[in-house]
Amino acid sequence: MTLTEIADARAGICRIEPENFEWIVARHQKQIYRVLFCMVRDQDIADTLTQECFLRAFQKRAAFRGESALSTWLMRIAINLARDHNRSRRWAFWRRLQHMDRLELNDSPDVRLSPEHTLLNRELLSVIECAVEKLPDRQRMIFLLRHVEEMPLDAIAEAMGLKLGTVKSHLFRAMATIRAACGGRI
Repeated sequence: MTLTEIADARAGICRIEPENFEWIVARHQKQIYRVLFCMVRDQDIADTLTQECFLRAFQKRAAFRGESALSTWLMRIAINLARDHNRSRRWAFWRRLQHMDRLELNDSPDVRLSPEHTLLNRELLSVIECAVEKLPDRQRMIFLLRHVEEMPLDAIAEAMGLKLGTVKSHLFRAMATIRAACGGRI
């Protein structure tokens, strides 16, 4: 996208041209994939949903009004796709987290934890997994977007179609539930 097109988009003149779509996909694909993968915990499904997200965005590009950032609009499409997918299948994000070496509590090769600390970390992770899995869908999604994807609260609100205060409230409740389940260890 050229600077003129970006300025036009900020001014509400949104023209996502087909020839610019390759750039849009290249710029946002990894983030959309990560969010979808965090939501469905399956590489094949996340790949499929990522492709579907960009296909829908391409098909609906004329509907993009520029009232939000392009990344937020794409995130909204991705969240809706994941919601639709999760309605038909129970979501198991945190249960699979244990099996992913790159997401362990301590993934730095320079720091060696004692076997006792490793065991305590895994136990804490298991407690967190169970607590997050039991959260209501909206709280769980907000928690994951905030703490896994590190999205700002206003972007979460916009992507989910909620008011900022609602997002803050759900995040507060989710954190309180998780802290209680962990016995104050986090």
